[in-house]
Amino acid sequence: MIYSLLPLALMIACVVHAVRTNRVFPWIWVIVLLPGIGSLIYVAMAILPEVFGGHTARKVRTVATRAIDPHKEFRQAVRDVEMVGSVDARRALAEQLMQRGQFAAAIAHYQSALQGHFQNDPVLWLGLARAQFLNGDWAGAQASLDELQRVDPKFQSEEAHMIYARALEMQGKDSEALGEYAKLARYFAGEEARYRYAALLCKTGAVDEARAVYTQIVKSLDGAPSRYRKAQKEWGDAAKQALAG
Repeated sequence: MIYSLLPLALMIACVVHAVRTNRVFPWIWVIVLLPGIGSLIYVAMAILPEVFGGHTARKVRTVATRAIDPHKEFRQAVRDVEMVGSVDARRALAEQLMQRGQFAAAIAHYQSALQGHFQNDPVLWLGLARAQFLNGDWAGAQASLDELQRVDPKFQSEEAHMIYARALEMQGKDSEALGEYAKLARYFAGEEARYRYAALLCKTGAVDEARAVYTQIVKSLDGAPSRYRKAQKEWGDAAKQALAG
């Protein structure tokens, strides 16, 4: 009985707090019209920042804002491109489009940003390659990353290297992909690179070598901290399955 009254009590407390702190609009509507979740959103956005402040409060507020209006950042990105049209605005919109799976549109915005003083921007080239890869244009992704290396030979990125190796593999360039995976596996922060290297070794007939790499993955995770094991569970499970098969 008591527990059933908690949501109502929280709602009343939030309404009182909103009135006393002059947050009547729009919070009263959020609290009342969204029973339960509205009160929790109000607590996250209005009360916790007052109590804690700092980075944690900002993070909580961001999550709550997205829960209320998940398209706010996208609308703002579109507005910035329309009003400002800067390279940063186009990059931000491209990233928003990527999150929505609109890869072709993201490619167009990255390409439009790679002009003038920004035609050699490695971050834009990487963004373009990422969008092209996710859009199924493996050759385009490889070409963009080759161009990135040409304009900035010192640029290093695990993500760029992974996309490059996978783009080669998706094009059937197995020998080149194996070479890239082998290099990537030496420094990649995680087990994905080693797993993909082992999987391609197996695919190309180097079964014993593949099993050795799968075994390395399993041993690495067995002695790792719990947080790392949890983060890399997908690749650990896949390696165990490959060894059992």
